Amino acid sequence: MIRKVWMLKSIARKPVAKTETYLKYGFVIVECEKYLCARCGSVLSAGPNYQPKYCDQCGQKVSFKGIEWKKDRDLRCLPINREGGIYEQIKNRMV
Repeated sequence: MIRKVWMLKSIARKPVAKTETYLKYGFVIVECEKYLCARCGSVLSAGPNYQPKYCDQCGQKVSFKGIEWKKDRDLRCLPINREGGIYEQIKNRMV
């Protein structure tokens, strides 16, 4: 059984792409693409300059062949008032 699991890990699999958004500098919403391990789902610390050969969590062999790297994309900026602060919805705010 152990030998069979090792053989499956040694076959390279393509990572799974996941698109996420995050807040950059506190007011810019940015869309980025992350790559996950196909076996365990952990985030691979990968980019155009570094592609790991194995998942650091489960040891699955990973192949990034044929993947086009996309730059982070700015979706929009949050509105800023004249005093320099960011407008917030007060009714949904927790104090």
